[in-house]
Amino acid sequence: MVSTPADPPADRREPRTGLAGSHVLMKRRAFLLGSLGIAALACDRNGGAPSASEDAIGPLLATSALASRLEDVKSGKLAVFYIGPEALFARGHIPGAKNLGEISSPGGREALRKALDALPEGTEAVVYCGCCPVRSCPNVRPASAEVRASKRKAYVLDLPTRFATDWADKGLAVEKG
Repeated sequence: MVSTPADPPADRREPRTGLAGSHVLMKRRAFLLGSLGIAALACDRNGGAPSASEDAIGPLLATSALASRLEDVKSGKLAVFYIGPEALFARGHIPGAKNLGEISSPGGREALRKALDALPEGTEAVVYCGCCPVRSCPNVRPASAEVRASKRKAYVLDLPTRFATDWADKGLAVEKG
């Protein structure tokens, strides 16, 4: 009886060659390139590089400065506007913050403009998102442009990591709901 060798294990097989092998490789490369393109577009909701006016962020306000002024929020001397995802606001936000929704959404920028314009004379404002680092947040850049364009003394809250890390985890006051 003549025995035939068994097929080699999968990790020892010869790589595919010929047209079938190159076709599979081309499909894999196309899939990876397409995935990278989609990821790049998802990170850049504006469809291109930000304009020069939206490239800058600020003026920035440190979390410690806002934490020391929470009484001003209660008294109406300082307004805090949340401009990020609804789900994050519901989990926890700065006490007294008003949820304007994502500024990168349709109508979000207009909502911030109206909120800033509606403030009483002499009232300062702070805007924040907190979904990701302030310097790469898709909501903060357009909000910064609105803050700078307003006639108000207004700031962007400096959250270098995210709200949970830079505010809540430090034991600063959080309101839920």
